[in-house]
Amino acid sequence: MAAARHVLPLAIALLALSGCGRAGDRATVRAVAEGFYAAVDDHDGARACGWLSADARQALERDESAPCARAVERLQLSGRRARRVEVYATNAAVALRGGDTVYLQDTARGWRVAAAGCRDPGYDRPADCELES
Repeated sequence: MAAARHVLPLAIALLALSGCGRAGDRATVRAVAEGFYAAVDDHDGARACGWLSADARQALERDESAPCARAVERLQLSGRRARRVEVYATNAAVALRGGDTVYLQDTARGWRVAAAGCRDPGYDRPADCELES
């Protein structure tokens, strides 16, 4: 019975600590998504490209036949501030006020944008994205 009295506080402490990591990820994911949209809106292609995953950057350069810093400024994005943030282990989604959804992945360099300018086309159809890796 004495052991149970020591286990319960330990379990509560572990749950609280695991929640802190999740909250930290949510804040970081929000900052990355908003930072990427702000950089594109400010026409700062170099800064915007720094927020992209390697695969997203390569896909953008290939699709636009231009270096990332120029290609990213051609994106038609809508929104800037997060409305909802969801984190799932190594992937995340940020719904922005204004309509777009941004998808992120946890990389060796931290959270990076994997897809942006995504809009829900309706029931049972995949999102349509301006940029996706």
